[in-house]
Amino acid sequence: ADPTYGVIEDGQWSSDTPYGTIHRIAGDGSGGTLATAVAFAKERINHIRIDTHEKNIPMQRCLAKNGFARCGIIYLEDGDPRIAYQKVIRNG
Repeated sequence: ADPTYGVIEDGQWSSDTPYGTIHRIAGDGSGGTLATAVAFAKERINHIRIDTHEKNIPMQRCLAKNGFARCGIIYLEDGDPRIAYQKVIRNG
């Protein structure tokens, strides 16, 4: 469990079962980096959580394209808010 995701506001997680977290992801602009990470995770976990800054519109679009659902707002240790997302790969 990631303590940053312990409290969520303005929404809720779609599941509280064990999950994996993607903390950092970056690409070279050619596309497919997040899809590759999700494909790797699909073999290992049932749910993935990730967050991004409200001004990071390209990442928000990428998350939607890759099947992540917006769940609410979480806060980093320093108090900065982030939009939280979760992808359910399979129930369980």
